[in-house]
Amino acid sequence: MDFIEFKALSELAYDFKERLNSLTKNEKQITGISSGFDKLDVITKGFHPSNLILIGGVKGIGKTEFAVSLIRKMTIENQCPTAFFCLEMTNQQFMVRMIKQQTNISNEKLQLDMLNENEIELVSKKIEELKQSPLYIADYPFRTISEIEEALECNPSNFAEIIMIDSLQLIAKNKNDKVGTVLNKKELAKITYRLKELATKFNIAILVFFETQENYRKHYKRRPCLSEVRRQAPIDTFADLILLLYRPEYYKIDEWDDDEGLPTAGEAEIIVAKNNLGSLGSARVKFERTKGFF
Repeated sequence: MDFIEFKALSELAYDFKERLNSLTKNEKQITGISSGFDKLDVITKGFHPSNLILIGGVKGIGKTEFAVSLIRKMTIENQCPTAFFCLEMTNQQFMVRMIKQQTNISNEKLQLDMLNENEIELVSKKIEELKQSPLYIADYPFRTISEIEEALECNPSNFAEIIMIDSLQLIAKNKNDKVGTVLNKKELAKITYRLKELATKFNIAILVFFETQENYRKHYKRRPCLSEVRRQAPIDTFADLILLLYRPEYYKIDEWDDDEGLPTAGEAEIIVAKNNLGSLGSARVKFERTKGFF
């Protein structure tokens, strides 16, 4: 039987006071790992250890581009050690997307080797920069939670501060599952619960991308919301933070639905739909196919 360790209220009060003092000293009040998106960090205060962060959006909205953008900002620019379980694409496909965002060169030119001398020189320079980044990639699809846990146990405790998984629907419930197996609501909820357990066990922030179902009701063009995620599967229960991606251009909407009615071209919203450590809201950011989110 494991020994249950108690903490005195005086000890908890001291820890809490120290945390408040650190918040006061921190001008930006970013208490976790910065996402690299300033407007988002103002709402979330960063990504925190032991937290499970779910990031969702409909198919084609740009979830994988957002994952690459987060890696570019957190890992390449800010040198945050990151482990990426890349279940949606191979590591070579990931490299094409990363180089595309770093250079603004199209997928077609990178994949078909249609680069001119200047572009070759630029790509070579960016590759050298990427070599210095603390990013670790596992690109085998249909990993089980147990395999992800084993991977974390086999590496030093400080080898990564962020774990990213793309995507929830491609995590297998057992090793015998075949690629393409559709998980039901109960299975998705169980996997999400296990991911929260891993985040707590390893005291690490785990970011998991998931695909939301398109809303075909009368007002399907409106922003996604938490209740729609909950109807799809009760995965929100175990998440500390849920972000939903929204791009009006995806729905051929030309103007934002606010008082200013500004053009939506090249813009997106990161909606904070659940936040156990702070407030809700949305962060408007730029989006381009070659640059990703910025």
